[in-house]
Amino acid sequence: MNNGKKLFGLIGPMITAGLLVLLVLFGPFHLGTPDAQTEKRAATSLSANVLRGDQIKRNALDRGYLMMMGSSELSRFDTFHPSVLTEKYPRGYHPFLLGEAGTQSLTHFFSTQMMGNKLDHKRVVVVISPQWFVKEGVEPEAFGFYYSKQQAINFINHANPQRVSDRYAAQRLLKMTAGSADPGIQGALQRIKAGKEITAWQYFSLVKVSGANLRQQDQLFTRFGIMNREPLLEHRLRSLPDDYNYPVLDQMAIAYGREHTSNNDFMIHNRFYNRKIRKIKNSLKDSQKGFSYEYGPEYSDFQLLLTQFKKHHVQPLFVITPVNSRWMAYTGLSQAMLNRFDRKINYQLQTQGFNQILDLHQQGKIPYFMQDTIHLGWRGWLQVDRRIHNFVQQPMPKNLNYQLRDYFYTKSWQQHNPRNLPNAE
Repeated sequence: MNNGKKLFGLIGPMITAGLLVLLVLFGPFHLGTPDAQTEKRAATSLSANVLRGDQIKRNALDRGYLMMMGSSELSRFDTFHPSVLTEKYPRGYHPFLLGEAGTQSLTHFFSTQMMGNKLDHKRVVVVISPQWFVKEGVEPEAFGFYYSKQQAINFINHANPQRVSDRYAAQRLLKMTAGSADPGIQGALQRIKAGKEITAWQYFSLVKVSGANLRQQDQLFTRFGIMNREPLLEHRLRSLPDDYNYPVLDQMAIAYGREHTSNNDFMIHNRFYNRKIRKIKNSLKDSQKGFSYEYGPEYSDFQLLLTQFKKHHVQPLFVITPVNSRWMAYTGLSQAMLNRFDRKINYQLQTQGFNQILDLHQQGKIPYFMQDTIHLGWRGWLQVDRRIHNFVQQPMPKNLNYQLRDYFYTKSWQQHNPRNLPNAE
């Protein structure tokens, strides 16, 4: 055997393997659409890879799932969670949960814009947490965990630098550590932020090459590693009665809440209290006296989501969640401040034509409405589920008269004192 053959014998398999990888990542190979069982698991998985990608979400919309966006409250799978109730009582739809701890408006904007025209004329539910609206806005590390280059490239491909919304989105993404980490993406975003079209090279290298590769990876790999919560949901629904009856279920929720909040005076779930609060309770007294949800970039990030809904003729139901009133009294969080936050977010919604709102911000005093300090619990989820069901049963409006204002992208709005706003009604 001559040296050439020996050399080929050593490196030939490596070359072949490399070619196979290139064919898999850039070639015309497809696994087909995810099957119904994969979609069902994904709907309650809250897996970050599902949020980052596009194929599973787009197919879920085709299958009639109701996109339900929020943050950590979505993972509180008690017996009265909408995902449990829609499994027990046939409604003609199932929620597809998008969000976990750290997901806020900016994440949901980049996630929904990946769905493209599959979002057209759909209904969605958006669960708004007051805690999103802290002065600094979303934490870059939290945003980065749910971010993908595929999202950024999809945005760059469809961005119009002449639109205020797209220039603002580019600016916000550049401020995120993950969004500015790739030099190619960073350069394209800087041009969009400046009101300029991306270059031909940026389009080719990002959209045609990197974008194709990332779509292929999403198609090949996203469906794997999805957390399976179906056994948990099956366990939860076994205790539900065969027929849906709201007063009966509400009494069950009261009994569940009473049973599971027996070791503290805050009506907080025993397990949460033991793990998160008991040892540090004394240090938390009056610790939230200076908290405010009245100012910051989250208001403009939220406007991106509204712009996306207008673009695709989406009808959203917004659920504004409360805070546990007993916990507020202990930590010094101001109800008056929470009321002002509520006035500001309602003003932003209603003055632009978004009128489907379930405003629960004052319901934190209802026993067993909350599961812990800030998350919906037994009776809270039951009320949310009833409103979602009524929302979906209504005829879809033929015309959604949204009248968006670029003012809501300005620092002036972010810093606007809600005391100076008229009532939104």
